[in-house]
Amino acid sequence: EGCGRAPWLTFTLIVTNPGLIMLDHVHFQYNGMLLGILLISIAFMVRGASSSSTSSSQRIDQLLIQSHLDGRRWELVGAATFAALLAMKHLYLTLAPLYFCYLLRRHCFVAERSGGGVIAVRFSWDRLLVLAAVTLIFFLSPFIPFVMQSDPVGQMQQILKRLFPFGRGLVHDYWAANVWALYLFASRVATFIFRKAPIPADIRGLLESFIPFPEPNPSLVALLLLVGLWPGGIDMAWKVGRWSLVKPLCNPGKFFIHAVVFCSLSGFMLGYHVHEKAIMTAVIPLTLLATNSRHTARLYIRTCVFGLFGLLPLLFRPEELLLKVTLYVMWMCGAIYGLERVHYDRHGGGRTVLTKMDMIAFATLAVVLIFMEVVHPIVFMPSGRLEFLPLMTTSVVCATGLVGCWMESWKHMFFGSVKTAWR
Repeated sequence: EGCGRAPWLTFTLIVTNPGLIMLDHVHFQYNGMLLGILLISIAFMVRGASSSSTSSSQRIDQLLIQSHLDGRRWELVGAATFAALLAMKHLYLTLAPLYFCYLLRRHCFVAERSGGGVIAVRFSWDRLLVLAAVTLIFFLSPFIPFVMQSDPVGQMQQILKRLFPFGRGLVHDYWAANVWALYLFASRVATFIFRKAPIPADIRGLLESFIPFPEPNPSLVALLLLVGLWPGGIDMAWKVGRWSLVKPLCNPGKFFIHAVVFCSLSGFMLGYHVHEKAIMTAVIPLTLLATNSRHTARLYIRTCVFGLFGLLPLLFRPEELLLKVTLYVMWMCGAIYGLERVHYDRHGGGRTVLTKMDMIAFATLAVVLIFMEVVHPIVFMPSGRLEFLPLMTTSVVCATGLVGCWMESWKHMFFGSVKTAWR
């Protein structure tokens, strides 16, 4: 009520997202179903958070009781839904620290008011056991048929080997637009300069062991990923979970959505052998925030501009060119127009959603698209030269933009949700 067209726009942007259309209906995946379950889990978690936020005229004791009773049920359902989702697709493993820390601090601790009016927080083993039982039941149930086989250990080893194929290397054949694409591109540039530049023999001997750049091993990548997840998935999730207990007017639901977006982007940026389609785990939850403010709308548009453009090479046949370009351009125009209308109605004019930097980004991607679909097939493809250049250009350009979106999502998570968690 009172939201105008914002909920309808959010719904439309999700169900018509060209990434889902290209992946689920052309490239043949099942991302839409999994992302739908993720949205359901987020909805349960936000509902559990909002149950602790009522009007300021009510007594503090009533707020605490409602937080512990209503919020507890919704959070259990949210945890169970996420556990089932994780059992379906290990891609969402990067969100596990966020759910774990947030629920451990918010759900497993109980706030009680002492005789002197001071709110005391104590740990509840009962809540922990119930949360652990619900989560493990939904997570482990799909593995029961494998355990019941004649060789359960071998079955589980095969599952783990296929879920974590470290032997395939750091990146996919088509580099996902993340930090590792920039790392490999810098290695290619350094190797080219090293071969062509007149470098003294003694210096060249020192550089030979570093050029091309060494490939990070899975352990190092896992450590870097943990560091990348720390700000939102661990540190702030723990703090916000605590603040929601001692400050009854604090609604952590807004933070939780921001944290899901940040952790999804962190997993995409720093994960080992990440596929380009993993960007959808950040794009779809970010849609929930696009109508909140012009700042979140800009973040959403920029993430979609670069993230969805990185999916276009998946449709590589000539007869698919018109389809993918039309889907991308028409949807982006509709998303920008819809967000402009929502924020114009809400704020009564003022600054637009797009900035000059966004227009430069559009122009840059247009040049990349022309090179990828017109110039390269005519100039380079007949001679078989630089076959990987269009994909590398797409990955590097999109990675540059998405790294900026990643940093911006951290800023919105901290300053846009944590600092404004009070109502």
